[in-house]
Amino acid sequence: MNLNSILSDCKESYDLFNKVLYSVYRKMLEEKTIPQRFAGWGPFVTMFPDEAITFEKYQYIFPYDSEQAFHEPLSIAVKDGYLTFDGDAYLATEMGEQVTRKGMKTLTDVSAQLHPMSQAELQRLVDTLIRLCDAATAAPEPPSHFCQAHYKNYKRTFPSDAPLLRLFVHHYKELDFYRTDAHVAAWQVHNIAGNRWEAFTAVWSGEADTLDKFFEEYSDRGFSRDEYAQAFQELVSRGWLEENAGAYRVTDEGKRIREEAEALTDKYFFAPWSSLNESELEELASLASQLRDGLKV
Repeated sequence: MNLNSILSDCKESYDLFNKVLYSVYRKMLEEKTIPQRFAGWGPFVTMFPDEAITFEKYQYIFPYDSEQAFHEPLSIAVKDGYLTFDGDAYLATEMGEQVTRKGMKTLTDVSAQLHPMSQAELQRLVDTLIRLCDAATAAPEPPSHFCQAHYKNYKRTFPSDAPLLRLFVHHYKELDFYRTDAHVAAWQVHNIAGNRWEAFTAVWSGEADTLDKFFEEYSDRGFSRDEYAQAFQELVSRGWLEENAGAYRVTDEGKRIREEAEALTDKYFFAPWSSLNESELEELASLASQLRDGLKV
């Protein structure tokens, strides 16, 4: 059974759902029923209820961003009264919490409007994802479950009897955040900064083989071109990349390092899937593809 194929179908379903969701959000932005920069801070209010939001915590979830990228949307929310800032950490105000709940309720409302497959089949899909999430929570590896644990706080934004599609979205994303825990654990053993690892991955995957191509794609991370130039130089110094006339390629050692990290990510991430037997995995694959096809209509 190809577990990555099942995961891919779930991701495609999530992406198709988001297309509908974003069209609704755009209308809400036009009508000014949610703040313009809500997407930049609302998720953090959701994931960190009554908990200080700091750059250190942010990096557990988004290890590839700069401190500037962290502060920019949150500082705007402070000016608008949705957050407070004490010089180190952000906290949601009562108004920020109310606006966040309103914005997140949109996910539930959109879910209720879509009917991509029978309720009985969607229920079986959701039940299986819940089992995987529970197994992931109980898994001893990776050492940190920070991302998954904080994503669980999205449950406070919808009722227990929410539409099944909303429950699918939640539990798929909870697994996705668990995969972030797994991947970060796999590469942090090399004592390397996140922006370096992202640049390395871009070359390894064939996405970008020059500094200019990479910076064009990732400038929104908040790092300067010079900072990324230093990142590429470090990767060359480590022996993971080599440079020729401005073009970078992965060395044999770099290929080994990156493939080992990918294998360890999969080892961590898919270990909880052993809680399902072969027939259950086959049904999960079938249900995931049915949902994907139903959302394409």
